[in-house]
Amino acid sequence: MTASSDKSQLLSARDPHDLLRIFETAEDLPTLPEVAIRLQEVVDDPHSSAKDVARIIEDDPAIATKVLKMVNSVFYAPSRGEEITQLQPAIARLGFVTVTNIALSTSIFQAFNKARKPVFDRREFWKHSICVGIVTTVLHDYCINQIDQRITRDMAHLSGIVHDMGKILFERYANTEFHQALENAQKADIPAIKEEARFIGMGHDQAGAWLAEKWKLGPEIQAVIRWHHEPLSCPDEPLQPLIKLVHMADYICHNQQMGESGNPSPSYDQHVREELGLTPDKIGEVMGIVEMETENSDILLSLAE
Repeated sequence: MTASSDKSQLLSARDPHDLLRIFETAEDLPTLPEVAIRLQEVVDDPHSSAKDVARIIEDDPAIATKVLKMVNSVFYAPSRGEEITQLQPAIARLGFVTVTNIALSTSIFQAFNKARKPVFDRREFWKHSICVGIVTTVLHDYCINQIDQRITRDMAHLSGIVHDMGKILFERYANTEFHQALENAQKADIPAIKEEARFIGMGHDQAGAWLAEKWKLGPEIQAVIRWHHEPLSCPDEPLQPLIKLVHMADYICHNQQMGESGNPSPSYDQHVREELGLTPDKIGEVMGIVEMETENSDILLSLAE
């Protein structure tokens, strides 16, 4: 690339405030389906029952089908092998939070399912997202003694799945600049987020956090999306442990080529690795567990279909 062409591309970078206004005023900006919003409200109510949750899910056949598929998968299959065909026992087995996470993941996948001009392979992107969710739960279990924050496996899983959703906003509303950013990152062999800031005016971490706040996904999820590339910069220190898990899971998935999210040069903060007690030998042990877990990623990938 010549200096003059590089300069013209730099001049074409959007102002981040203008980009946020585009997001805010976009008539086709996806919203969370009513069923996902109602489910979050029901889960927060201590008096809710599996029957209450089932009544909501019945209004969305796509989510109902995925809940039944998940409960009969190798992750949750009944010990006797009987197939569960009714929502209420399926919900009782999975738990309210898991069902809500399935509904939320499904909603996010469906909201961004079609790209006008794809920047990367969408199936590989979702596979990367799902694998980061799986690896985050493995790290959660493995690093539990190094974690001060009270984190559930469900929260760890969902955080990993949604960490990169800002990239889908870029693909939709800053497509040309996003193409430029990924191409330049590939040529220079540097993290894509650096070129996003250069060409788009912000990184996918900022864009994703904006959408997570708009969708009211909760402070933990918002923090993971915003700070997953630099966990120690999160100003809310109690939220850092979960962000650290996703940070390392993201790197492991890139390094092991588990899906593809358009980042040609993954990196991690060595301080984060040390704080989690992840020596190179322990990362090798983790990978042994991860390989078994991710064999079943196609089941979770069906949430995106």
